Amino acid sequence: MAVMTVRRIALFDLDNTLTDHTTAFALWATEFSGATGVPVPWLVQAEERHDGARLRFFEEIKNVFGVRESLAALHAAYRQRSAELVPHRPEVCAAVKALVEDGWGLGVVTNGAPDAQRTKLEVAQLDRYFGSVVISGEYGVRKPDPELFRVALDELEAHAGAGAAMVGDCLATDVEGGLRAGLHTVWVAGERARLTSDPMPTRTVQTVVEAADWLRTAALSPARAPALMV
Repeated sequence: MAVMTVRRIALFDLDNTLTDHTTAFALWATEFSGATGVPVPWLVQAEERHDGARLRFFEEIKNVFGVRESLAALHAAYRQRSAELVPHRPEVCAAVKALVEDGWGLGVVTNGAPDAQRTKLEVAQLDRYFGSVVISGEYGVRKPDPELFRVALDELEAHAGAGAAMVGDCLATDVEGGLRAGLHTVWVAGERARLTSDPMPTRTVQTVVEAADWLRTAALSPARAPALMV
């Protein structure tokens, strides 16, 4: 009887974790400002004000600056172009590649539109490292719903006894969702501080490279939700 190899599993968020949304947005804002005259500093402030609520963001642009394009057209153009502007970060690719070479099974679990999210992975040159890419727009549920994590674990053939972790920058979706799925969680916090009311991650780091380095040496106990395993 063959012995089943239990490999470790790491799931990653995409935006602001594997990819650099801030830089992509800044590049998009410069192009959009050149085409419409909307000042870049105003766009950056509006981005912070609306916290990713893209339709409200463009609605304010139309109201304040009289941009005539429809909300649908503005949103579609932004989604495509901002994905194309995601920078390639060699240090992130190297960190992820090292996990793969160590035998880890890797997946992406992300909220968003499938076309844009897959473009970001390709442009960032990260797509080759992930055996599962689970995007909310393809399943009709969003993080922190544990169902998305279930899909990724199943596709990666995660077996009972495997150490598994979720890595992401958002406490409300990545850490909370990972906890609901019974996974270890790594919060990519940058310079942010956790509030006492926030979910508690297994580990807090500043960058995704630091997260990958920690995973390679961490002794992860088996995932705590056997129902999620095959």
